[in-house]
Amino acid sequence: MKVFPVNYVLEFEPIFKNFTFIGKEIITVECKDSVNTIIMHCAEIKIKSCRVINNDVIQKAVTKTDANKEELVITIKNKIKGCAFIEIEFTGDLNDRLLGFYRSQYKQNGKTKYLATTQFEAADARRAFPCWDEPEAKATFEISIIAENKFTAISNMPIMSKKRLKNKTLYKFAKTPIMSTYLIYLGVGEFEYLTGKIGKVQVRVITTKGNKSKGKYSLELGKKLLSSYEKYFGIKYPLPKLDLIAIPDFAAGAMENWGAITFRETILLYDPKTSSTRTKQYIAEVISHEIAHQWFGNLVTMKWWNDLWLNESFATFMATKFVDKFYPEWDLWNQFVDDAMNNAMALDSLKNTHPIDVKVNSTSEIREIFDAISYDKGGCVLRMLEHYVGESNFQKGLKKYLAGFKYKNAEGKDLWDAIGKISKMPVRSMVQTWLKQPGFPVVEIEKRDSILHLKQRRYVLESDKKSTKGLWFIPLSIGLQNELFQKLFTKKSMSVKLPKDNIGFVANFGRKGFYRVKYDEGTLIDLKMLIDQKQIPAIDRWAIQNDLFSLCVSGDETVRNYLDFSDAYYDEDSYLATVNVAHNLTSLYFRAFDEDFSDQIKNYTVKYLKKILHDLGWDPKKTDKHTDALMRGFVIFTLGKLNDEEVTIESENRYKQFLKNQNSLPPDLVEPVCSVMAWNGNSKTHAELTRLYRNAKTTEEKLRFLGAMCSFKDPKLLLKSLNFSQTSEVRSQNMQLPIMKVAGNPYGKKILWPWLKNNWPKLSKKVGRGNPLFNRIVASISSIADDSMEKEIRQFFKKNPTPGTERTQEQTLERIRINSKFLRNMRKEFS
Repeated sequence: MKVFPVNYVLEFEPIFKNFTFIGKEIITVECKDSVNTIIMHCAEIKIKSCRVINNDVIQKAVTKTDANKEELVITIKNKIKGCAFIEIEFTGDLNDRLLGFYRSQYKQNGKTKYLATTQFEAADARRAFPCWDEPEAKATFEISIIAENKFTAISNMPIMSKKRLKNKTLYKFAKTPIMSTYLIYLGVGEFEYLTGKIGKVQVRVITTKGNKSKGKYSLELGKKLLSSYEKYFGIKYPLPKLDLIAIPDFAAGAMENWGAITFRETILLYDPKTSSTRTKQYIAEVISHEIAHQWFGNLVTMKWWNDLWLNESFATFMATKFVDKFYPEWDLWNQFVDDAMNNAMALDSLKNTHPIDVKVNSTSEIREIFDAISYDKGGCVLRMLEHYVGESNFQKGLKKYLAGFKYKNAEGKDLWDAIGKISKMPVRSMVQTWLKQPGFPVVEIEKRDSILHLKQRRYVLESDKKSTKGLWFIPLSIGLQNELFQKLFTKKSMSVKLPKDNIGFVANFGRKGFYRVKYDEGTLIDLKMLIDQKQIPAIDRWAIQNDLFSLCVSGDETVRNYLDFSDAYYDEDSYLATVNVAHNLTSLYFRAFDEDFSDQIKNYTVKYLKKILHDLGWDPKKTDKHTDALMRGFVIFTLGKLNDEEVTIESENRYKQFLKNQNSLPPDLVEPVCSVMAWNGNSKTHAELTRLYRNAKTTEEKLRFLGAMCSFKDPKLLLKSLNFSQTSEVRSQNMQLPIMKVAGNPYGKKILWPWLKNNWPKLSKKVGRGNPLFNRIVASISSIADDSMEKEIRQFFKKNPTPGTERTQEQTLERIRINSKFLRNMRKEFS
């Protein structure tokens, strides 16, 4: 850059009458060479005036905006060099697309209210003010906001002064430290606060009026996390305050703006009376994730978006680590493996995946990589790395990295070098094999006497010669009850000797490595016995059947073999293996839903789920584990869909009670029971659920009824739910939910694709271009189509371009081919 920013003095005035805002800025810049044109980022903004000052000489500037390039070109007559000031006056729109500087609408006591808020990551600060909108263009910011007197204003820093201007107030905020534009925050609304302190730092939970009482849990947790992270990183939190802000309309789950973190209301507000166990856990994980970013991402920022994964996977990994410290009884690392590792492997076993470290050229490409590779696979790779170098070396390496790059920009290699230096291990060369190439390996093991013969290849679900290439540096761990040894497996094949008197072994012990294992037949028979006797840890009991199930999908194993193997889990007592076997059996049944052999699979599934429900019982008990609540809802919901008579009758009784008294059902059971009622219900049930949705007090409760409305068998009622999701009664941030739920309903398969085609223009308008929710809508098509529709789907997207979803479209079509092939294999196997 020839011209780079040093400081921005910014003033914003949102006008709610016509949803616009007025802005002024003075940017202090440093010109390295003599220039008479200056180019910066700018989108959807009208420039009213612009002048440039250099050595006390004022020049009026000619400005030109380019909407396609999202740029503002400033031209002056006489060249300038050194320090200069650019003064710009401009106006913009408070849009309703949930990005840039936007408006959010909500109801309070029946009245419609508005607030203004921002979402600038990845590249939308340019929609609020002309700037250099790239992570590396760090500067300091002095922000002022003019707001009507009934409103309060919030930004990254505390308020320094307030000044009355007739019916408005001018808020001036303290100057920020040096930071990137994507982390700036502006908020104007009728807010209320819960305030606390940790050391000298003020911590607040900010909500719309009437909601602050639900912020208690988040405030206490936020304070605890802040001081724990300070200790772990060895660096004090750099700002004087931290706000946790609940926003009614918000496309992302949460955003780590420095000192002013924004959240969806459902991810910050917790009400012990109405919130579910899952919500409480999710709130804790997300707050932890965003607070980790205050150091990792905000204090030290990536140079460019190809290292986005470092920010996100690191926050994902740390979030789990710290919530696990506070709530060991939640079994969070095991859930992380079932959730994050499964998600990441599902995406990464496609040919159309991408490497973690991915080239990003344009801003629309940035939005595409906020996915399970950047968050979940990255988190798994960090977990593998921590195990490889040891916890203490990992922490020391992080401290070194953060101290060395604070208030600056860094690249991935800077972190690997820091951890490598401390641990004296080949960290960079090991990690690069997981970052630079797409996919992950499967290790095939053959045991002959006491020698293991190992081979590695890339694991893909739709394989061809070309796609199985790749070589990884695998930290191979072998164990039984404890780890026996660890070796770095860096070649295509190798052999290792097992210790004497060995009664069996597990590879990828503790499932620390991001790879699958394919055992030979004899070893699997031994493992089945060890699982049955619980001679190996719970996480490995989970891993063995998890790999086996995936190998069924890729065609490397048979479904009958998996069903037979699942018998070993009949008395399973760990949540992790139990929930995964339950999910896998259920998914096999629904894949075979209309086939003549579906009953064979159904028998396994029902028997397994009935045993779990029998052990758990319907009603929460004082002695319940945290994960029991998560399990109970899933089992009731699934047995209902498997038409189990007892569950159907019990659900009906409880539903009738619930209609009379909403406190009669624990929050964890509301959606499962209502869904079972929908499954067996008619238009009367639909009307009841719609009424429950309308009368629900919180968004969390609304979403339960909306979810249940997608469980009907009658296609007419499913269409009614889909159409309802397009009305103003469902926020645009939630409208992907009914589409995903109907896609997962076997009775929704026929109707969803025609409905999507008809409603695509409306969906595009409501969700807005470049919105990450669009990728979820596109991905849901893989559950409802078979490979005979591939051509039609391709043509549809050619005629209806949806920028930012191109990669998801390819992944979706690949998944459709994989699912179709899997079903054909099952037909052959069971015929």
